[in-house]
Amino acid sequence: MTAVVGSMQDAFEKVGEHHELIHRDIIPRVEVLEKEHSVFKQEMTALKSEIIGMQKGQKELEVTVMKDGKETRELLKPFADHVLSQAQYGAQTEREIAIKKLDTKDKATVALYGAIGSGGLVTIIAGIIALFK
Repeated sequence: MTAVVGSMQDAFEKVGEHHELIHRDIIPRVEVLEKEHSVFKQEMTALKSEIIGMQKGQKELEVTVMKDGKETRELLKPFADHVLSQAQYGAQTEREIAIKKLDTKDKATVALYGAIGSGGLVTIIAGIIALFK
């Protein structure tokens, strides 16, 4: 029975050592971990708030850029239309000038052929006048 009591006493001593070890080494470490975890959670909450704020700001910026783009397009559309109409008018004028030049040259050629064919001085003068009109 003394052997049983001795082993029980050893068991109680081991439990006491473990209890002391837990309170001396493990519990302070767990407390430090809990504090660090609390700080980490607070930092993550702050970061989450910042990210949400940045996302909101980004959406607002996107809306602003889209509005500015729309306003710019609305402002530039009349100018672009004007430039295009000027280009079309210029091209049309060039065509008309080219046609008139051809008409004048044709008139002069017909007058020259008529003058040569009929021999009339009046036809040559009419052809020269047609060139300068």
